[in-house]
Amino acid sequence: MKTTRREFTKRLAEVGIGGMLAFGGCGPREKEKPHSRTGADEPDTTRPSRLRRLGKTGLLLSPVGFGAQHTRDPDLIRYALDQGMNHIETAWSYGLGRPGNSCECIGKAIAGRRDSVCLAVAYMAEPAPAHKFWVQHQFEQTLRDLGTDHIEVLLWHHPSGTPPLTLGQYKALIAAGERVDLMLKWKAEGKIRWCGITTHSEQAGWLKFVVESTLYDVAVVAFNHESPKAISTAMQEASRTGVGLIAMKTQSPNYLDGEGKIGNAPDHRKALTWVLSKDYVTAAIPGMTTRSQVDLNLKTMSSTA
Repeated sequence: MKTTRREFTKRLAEVGIGGMLAFGGCGPREKEKPHSRTGADEPDTTRPSRLRRLGKTGLLLSPVGFGAQHTRDPDLIRYALDQGMNHIETAWSYGLGRPGNSCECIGKAIAGRRDSVCLAVAYMAEPAPAHKFWVQHQFEQTLRDLGTDHIEVLLWHHPSGTPPLTLGQYKALIAAGERVDLMLKWKAEGKIRWCGITTHSEQAGWLKFVVESTLYDVAVVAFNHESPKAISTAMQEASRTGVGLIAMKTQSPNYLDGEGKIGNAPDHRKALTWVLSKDYVTAAIPGMTTRSQVDLNLKTMSSTA
């Protein structure tokens, strides 16, 4: 049964975050029948993967979530959810609101199972209020496309600006002002539960910002086996303060030079395992567009649980 925003807010007030985990879309799932499948390289679905707590949010996530940037196949997402993934990350900019965009695809995939899935959606922070890409329009459209009236985590999509700004100016975009006012309004209305940022570069600086902020509790960080030690150190420090950390670009060490394909590490499974072995990382969100990619990530998730 779908939980409406009004019911969501009422129940949150009644039971608190601890109780919400039982029905808020990220708690232990009810028993599901796994697909009947054979093959030596296919994931073991006979036991559930251990869920991990996302920092102070209390959200419980599977070690691997579905990075849906390039995915336009609802059946593929449903398949991943059937096998134990319980969270999906996307962004309004993954399709710019056009028909068949990422959120629309996810909406079809989660129809009838919204309460068993955590949704994290990233929004562009840079356009001015008069711009057609103003965040209010982005947010309203993603809710329509997703077929829901709330999401678990709102993320600012690596805050940036045109012309290029300094890191301090970028931070100012989401420290105060109309964007933050809207975010807090949506949170008060129960349309979002938690807030955070994504960061592809200058990770240490952004993590320090999140730690010092009273607004944000989640960071999606570009992090893999080739990341500088300073990023790992900053992530550990952030984790100790309760910031929930999700890793992206885990199998794409050269992502800043452009990805030739999804997951271009020499050994995809080893690269993902390396990230998931870090106790300060709650989950990873590799991109997936094929059944073989999903199966490989599921098998890795099962072996690290």
